[in-house]
Amino acid sequence: MSASQELEIKRLRELALRACYAGEVACTRFLEPPMEREALSAANAAGVRACFWGGHPDAERRIAAFYSDEMPTGADFPIACLELRWNPKYASPGHRDLLGAVMGLGLARDSTGDIAPGVEDGRAYLFVHRDVADYIRANLESAGRAALKVEHMDTPPALREPEGTQLRATVSSERLDAVVAAGLKLSRGEAQRLIESGLVKRNHAPELRGDVHLEEGDLLSIRGYGRMKILEFEGRTRKGRLAVRIFRYTA
Repeated sequence: MSASQELEIKRLRELALRACYAGEVACTRFLEPPMEREALSAANAAGVRACFWGGHPDAERRIAAFYSDEMPTGADFPIACLELRWNPKYASPGHRDLLGAVMGLGLARDSTGDIAPGVEDGRAYLFVHRDVADYIRANLESAGRAALKVEHMDTPPALREPEGTQLRATVSSERLDAVVAAGLKLSRGEAQRLIESGLVKRNHAPELRGDVHLEEGDLLSIRGYGRMKILEFEGRTRKGRLAVRIFRYTA
């Protein structure tokens, strides 16, 4: 574990304890996805709970809120949404262009969350910590060859649905190797070899155990095969197998 990770874990523990002793909601900045497990561990050790929000339901980079009483709502998280607009006739900046332009402003990565494409061409939405929103709005002028207009959003934006296909399968259990095999149409042995080779990530963290049990909402990344998300475990079939709905991303 790196020194920066150790410092971040220490900070998570301090925030969880503050929520415990002060009886108030204590929020982190945007976390790298694997750090969410550490946030849950910190909450458990402090005797409080933790929930996560990134500005939209499918956010990958999220802020943790530690609390002891009533569960926080989206409005309790220090997140602002900025609309990035450009003329699609003249430029088409990709995610890398947009993120590079934002990071070029000298911001720490934990100040920014996801960049999500809008339904309309020439629109993307940047989720950021409230304390940097005005700075970004005043200074972000372009990304790649695209001139940008940046505005605060007061209402939830219309985001483009992710591309992919939804499939339904039956598995023996919630085990990782069983779900990977079903989702990729591989044998159980082939799925286990992918896992043991370090080619499978669960919620952005490498997972080497095929017998770990998955939960609804888990995101799996399999090198060479793409990503898929566990939508729902639907219960047992008449033959005693477990029905599962999976979303497999196109890209």
